[in-house]
Amino acid sequence: MTVPVVKSTLDVALWFFDQGRREDLHVPAQKLQRLLWIAQALYAAETHGRMLMPAVFIAEETGPTEPTVFHIFEDSRPPIAINKMVPEAENFLHRIWRKYGHHSAEYLNRMMAHSDVYRRAWRKEPGTVIPFNAIVDHFTKKPSADSQVKTQDGRILRKWVPTAKPVARRG
Repeated sequence: MTVPVVKSTLDVALWFFDQGRREDLHVPAQKLQRLLWIAQALYAAETHGRMLMPAVFIAEETGPTEPTVFHIFEDSRPPIAINKMVPEAENFLHRIWRKYGHHSAEYLNRMMAHSDVYRRAWRKEPGTVIPFNAIVDHFTKKPSADSQVKTQDGRILRKWVPTAKPVARRG
């Protein structure tokens, strides 16, 4: 277990919620959950297993969920002051927001549904805790040359190889 960069998962959730308000974007509870998951997973991948926030994710039908944050933010933003974050964490959250903040909750749910670490936990039993080390392993593993790459809808991508012989050009 590593020491999280941000002391509270609530601070990250409040940051995303407030960023949405600043940009006049609604951040429903499910979208907030996906942003938290993406942030935790990608931070771990970029920092070789370092934890962004002390979050516990469970496998729910719609995707990985941090249950305490879900409960607190289910209806609206709670009246809690956000703690100041270290610049490293805030810069990282800005990058996550720029890349994923404009997507709908449904889009992010579909994206997460194809995550192997989530699907294994969901198949085990709904509500299963997804261990942080499993998240780290999944998002930091290097794909092997013969590993399959899947699209968001589950199709397997294959390397394109042209079948026609090149035509000699006349000069």
